[in-house]
Parts: sequence; structure tokens; C-alpha cells
Amino acid sequence: MSMKRKLLFINLGKLSNNSGHTSRLRYGLEVLGKNADVSILSLTGEVDQISIERYSKVQFYNLPIEFRGWSVVDLDHLLGQIHEKINLCNPDIVILCIEIWDLIVGLQKELAGKIAFCAVCHAVPFLGSPLHPTKSFESEVKKVLSERVAEYRRNYIFEHYKEFPEVINSNILIANNATVSYYFKNYFPKSTFWEQRPHVTIDSHQDYMILKSEYDFCYMARMEKGKGLEYLDQILIEISTRLGRKIKVAIMGRADDKYSKCKLRHLIQAANEFYSVTFFGWTDDKTKAYVLRKSGCFIYPSIYDNFPTVVNEALAYGLPVVLWDTIFYRANYRDVKSISATPLFNIKTFASMAVDLLKRRAKLGHYSLEYVKNNGDSDLVAKDDLKLFENIIKYYENIKQ
Repeated sequence: MSMKRKLLFINLGKLSNNSGHTSRLRYGLEVLGKNADVSILSLTGEVDQISIERYSKVQFYNLPIEFRGWSVVDLDHLLGQIHEKINLCNPDIVILCIEIWDLIVGLQKELAGKIAFCAVCHAVPFLGSPLHPTKSFESEVKKVLSERVAEYRRNYIFEHYKEFPEVINSNILIANNATVSYYFKNYFPKSTFWEQRPHVTIDSHQDYMILKSEYDFCYMARMEKGKGLEYLDQILIEISTRLGRKIKVAIMGRADDKYSKCKLRHLIQAANEFYSVTFFGWTDDKTKAYVLRKSGCFIYPSIYDNFPTVVNEALAYGLPVVLWDTIFYRANYRDVKSISATPLFNIKTFASMAVDLLKRRAKLGHYSLEYVKNNGDSDLVAKDDLKLFENIIKYYENIKQ
């Protein structure tokens, strides 16, 4: 009988915070814990007692991390602390679950020739999710640098972006989804990176129509500029006009920047004849399930995404979804009959599609559930990831010889 592999995952914040970058790990963790010796190092000053109690077969550690803009404060000290935890766990592979560039480069150097290392990318470092990508990574970066971006962001990108071509050809990056794979291949056709098999990391809920809809529409996000909040007011007014009545809207999540906080405040406080908003904040799973089950249609006019967990969660409750026609839509959802995509920034068409899907919700629900059922299974997710990590370990062992 072969010995279990030792896996050390490093994530940002507590696992129980339900962040998007840990959704895949959380989904398959119980199965992973049965088939491998799993340790998790959470970069936070808080002990994750909830996860410790939930996952008894997993060893949890934590270390505080501090950022100044995109830079990790006292990086060398943190890398030294991480190395101590690595020595304690003695893993076969270290998996960084989020694309923090300081840690990608730092851990690559720290672990070279010692332990297999990989970093999971949920977006393209320095670029995120370009709407109309050219073939040149450097041209895209220069485009970003020419835009109105925060000074700390501009300075960090300018200082580090030239490191990316070497890193993407070093076999340490993992594309978490089909969108990131598309971007990587577009910018670096001959690059050597790994790919996680695409999976929805949530189970479908067959009882999605038990509760009568209380909210016509629902929107959910970790809100920042680009996540669609900036278009909601116009979209909701147009929807209301087309329906000829005031609509009820549920919003879940939190605003992470000043721009989004202002937009969210306007939506919540809006006193008009078009829509009323109920804001639930950053919700737990129980509240999220309640709101989704009582909503008619999920609207998500985001332009800054790759494989949005929130869309998959809406689909898991049988909701139809309206999106802009973006690369992440084409890479992941093009064939899902309960998802409609409209031309970018065409408010009238988006609203028209939302009204159409709302009226056909009962007929479309099973397509949403079918997509989730066919693309999500915790056993399969764990199996595929274990196979991927095994391949990375063997690759590392071969080049080490």
C-alpha cells in the first residue's frame, strides 16, 4: 500500500472566512484529508477554531501577515516563519492557494531544490481579467499603467511585472480555471504551467423552488470597481420600467473600496419608484441559501472575473443568470441554457434579458442545477487535485535527479 502524500496548503485569512480563493480547497477537503496528510497554514493572526473543529484530520497553523499596498511587510521575516512551519510539516509539496506575487517569488527561491512548490492563480498576475486582450503581456501591462490606478498598485506593477515571463515558464503556476488558462496561453503560447480540471465547488440544491420568490432579483459579490455594482442602478431602473412595477432586490456581500461603498450606499438608500434593496452584508451559508432560494433571477454585470463562485452558487439554487458577454462567460458558461450574456455595457439589452429570464425561471431552473451537478463532485475534485499534485511532485523529483 502506497504511503499518503504530505500536502501543505497556504491561504490568506481563515479557511472559515469562505473566501473565493479557498472554495475549491474547502469543497474537497474532507476527501483530501482521508487520502493525504493535509496541513493548512492560514496567513492571519487569528486561530481558525471553526475549521479546526470541522476538519479533524487536518493540521492547522496560522501566521500573521501585513500588507502595504500589494507588498508584504517584512517579507524576509515572514518567509522565515513560513519555512519553520514547512520544516515542521515536512510536506512533499507546498501549495500557495492565492497569487500573492511577493510570496510566489519568495517561496520559489526559498524552496528551490528542496521541496516541490506551486502557486494557484485565480487571475492573471498584474492584469486580472482584461476585457479585450492583445497577444502582448507587456502591452497589456503598459495599458494598465496608463490608466487611473492607485499609486501603490502602479508602482508595484512597474517594479515586478517583468518577473512574470520567467515565472510562468518555471512550472510552478497552476491555472485555477479555464479563463486563466486562456489568458496564459494567449500571452505566452509556449509557457509551461499546470491546469486544475474545471469544477464547480458547490453541490446543487434540488429543493430550489420550495420557497416562493420574495426578491425579484439578487446580486452578490465581494464588491470593488469592475464587479458590476456601478451598473446596477441603471439596470434596475430599466428592468422596473419594462415590468411596469417596482421591483425588490436582494444584495449580499461587502464593498472593499471607497468607490463601491459609495455606490452601494446609494442603492440601499435609494428612495424611488423603481426598486427597493434589502442588503444582507457578508452572509453565512444559511442566510445565503435563504436569500438565493427566495430570489427569482441572479444579475451579475461584472467585467472583472474569471470563474465567479457567486455565479455558481446562484446556479446551485436553480437561478437563471444574466452576465455581460465577457471572456469568463465564453470560457465557462457559453453552453448553459439558463445563463444569458448580453453585449458589454448595453443596459437596455441586459435589462430585457433579465426580465425574460425572470419570467421563465421555473422552466430554466433545471438547466442551472444540471450544470452544477455535472461539474461539481467533492470526491472527483479531490481525486483530480491529488492527481495533479502527484504529477507536480514527480516532475520536481525528476528534475532534481
